[in-house]
Amino acid sequence: MQDKKKQILDAAIYCFARKGFYATTIQEIVDELGMAKGSIYFYFKSKDDLLISVIEYYGEMLYVGMEVLPEEVGLSPRDKLATQLERQFRFLRDHLDFMRMLLKEPLTGLHPHIQKLMSRMRARAQLWNTNHLLAIYGNSVESYLGDASALLSGIVAQYFESIVFGNTKFDDLRLSRFLVRRLDDLISGIKRAEEEPILPPMDLVLLRNLAGYVQEEGNVEIALIQELVNEITTSESTWDMQTQSDLLAALALLKEEVVKPIHKNQLILRAMLALLKQHISGQMRESVELLEQRLFPKTSEVVD
Repeated sequence: MQDKKKQILDAAIYCFARKGFYATTIQEIVDELGMAKGSIYFYFKSKDDLLISVIEYYGEMLYVGMEVLPEEVGLSPRDKLATQLERQFRFLRDHLDFMRMLLKEPLTGLHPHIQKLMSRMRARAQLWNTNHLLAIYGNSVESYLGDASALLSGIVAQYFESIVFGNTKFDDLRLSRFLVRRLDDLISGIKRAEEEPILPPMDLVLLRNLAGYVQEEGNVEIALIQELVNEITTSESTWDMQTQSDLLAALALLKEEVVKPIHKNQLILRAMLALLKQHISGQMRESVELLEQRLFPKTSEVVD
């Protein structure tokens, strides 16, 4: 991003966080920057356009930071959740003005594109919750996904607000692991009580649509991944349990990247494909190679 445009975004976030979006004027933003008012319109058509850019830029940065990094692939599902929570806490501290802007003033009733962006952020947060819940607790939590996701969001949100508005200093590593243990307590209690769920079943297809992810139905790459999952889980191969678990985790990460609308992590895609090819042979190897060709198509050679 151009330096000047980034400076304008940072100044806008500071002003929105201090006074709120509605109360902030373009003049106050340019005064913060010390530039002529007309200059800002070279980059942004209106205050709504400026807010859209703020949410897109910093919102995407937030969710990129919530993804699994290549060095974290071998972690257990609980450790992955704890590690990503820890990164979220660091993001909050590094971008307090942005988070204050999001939490301080409801951004409803604004430009339709802003409403769509906020809806997408909420859907992505819910999908992030459900992916971790299913990875940790499996199908046993599926009927309670709505409640479990709400509880996870609720307990994390209270600490978010303490950081953003109370300037509370936490040991992020200790806090993230504490929250994962409390999540274990909550899920254990839900299972033990055997009560009817409060919230209705989650419509994951709708959530993916709202989040802007590609449709799984009819998607060749996802079909190949699911085929490999089925074959690995039913295969009589000599893999030990750890290797089989690693292969399924690799496929889960591949699927997570494939469904993203933008910013697919090429390093994760290549690393997971390499892991699969290291352990898979025969017909399954052909499926992996076909998947690789779909994800990384080679340009046609020029014939003289």
